[in-house]
Amino acid sequence: MYLFLKLAFLSSLTVFSVCCFAQEPKEHFEFIATVNGVPITKGLEELNIKQSVAQGQKDTPQLRQAIKQELINRQLISQEVVKQGLDKEIDMQDQLTQLRQSLYLQVFIDNYLKTNPITNEKLKEEYERQKQYIGNGTDSAIQYKISQIVLKTESEAIAVIGRLDNGDAFAKVAKEVSQDAATRGQGGDIGWVSPGQLPTPIGDVVGTLSKGSFSKIPIKLSGVWVIVRVDDTRSSKIPSFDASKNQLRQAIIQQYLAETIKRLRESAKVVQ
Repeated sequence: MYLFLKLAFLSSLTVFSVCCFAQEPKEHFEFIATVNGVPITKGLEELNIKQSVAQGQKDTPQLRQAIKQELINRQLISQEVVKQGLDKEIDMQDQLTQLRQSLYLQVFIDNYLKTNPITNEKLKEEYERQKQYIGNGTDSAIQYKISQIVLKTESEAIAVIGRLDNGDAFAKVAKEVSQDAATRGQGGDIGWVSPGQLPTPIGDVVGTLSKGSFSKIPIKLSGVWVIVRVDDTRSSKIPSFDASKNQLRQAIIQQYLAETIKRLRESAKVVQ
């Protein structure tokens, strides 16, 4: 069924709703169905309809019927999980904590957007800013195919640079000593990226390297030391403003979250 494929993604909402029933009297809810005596609330249906509409679907009787059937399917699966004892394998407290934090994050973003709506003008400002950053204001940008070697200490990184200067192949050394499990097996290969997709210290260095060269000074990044190599370069066309609107919107939201987190961390007492 059309919505049943979203079972894994949305099952946490079912768990959340079941917990709510344990806290509120039954008469406080309007039900759209019951499954083996377990009610499904109108509120849960409306939540799923709101999510579907936000993803571009139209609120139609057909959509509402499909969502109702999906909620019934999810409740059946939930009951079967409990029947088989599989719920014992879930750390429910941690799952609920994660779900609560996700919901809080969403309501935090929604509140920001209510008071600071992202207008077309703001999107255009962000578009021009990104064009300037990745393409110097033009409609095309340089992309880099890069590889990296990640080391724990600066001394290790300096030793590796010595090996590379003596002719050892970058990919071979990366497979032997790189601490980055995600790229080590591929000889450090990251793939094609734009400078704006890279952490600032690495992006700044990549822009100074020619094809086939690597950084001769270790780059410090979040407690590790990185050596980066430019394997190839190419020119790519920057997507149009209309095609970029969704990404631009997300970029503005992420900037707001990053600024907020920085501010909160500065005034918080965090013990690690």
